[in-house]
Amino acid sequence: MDVIGLFEARARFSEICDHVASCGVPVTVTRRGRPLVTIEPMPTIPEGTSSVWDRREAFVRKHGKLTHRSTLPARETQTWRNPLAR
Repeated sequence: MDVIGLFEARARFSEICDHVASCGVPVTVTRRGRPLVTIEPMPTIPEGTSSVWDRREAFVRKHGKLTHRSTLPARETQTWRNPLAR
């Protein structure tokens, strides 16, 4: 894994992204020597991979239809005040 400082990462962001995408090696961005974030390549999805709907159908065939109905918690009202609103 490569390590690069935040200042340099800001200046060369596009180049770093191209490097990560082409080599597949993640890059850690540091601020004052401490790891801040990691830039990782997107996982490749092999050709012919089924869609989410096909995978859902396969799940239902294997495990059966989900019968448990869950209820969502009550929606809370906004409790914070926007500092920009007057």
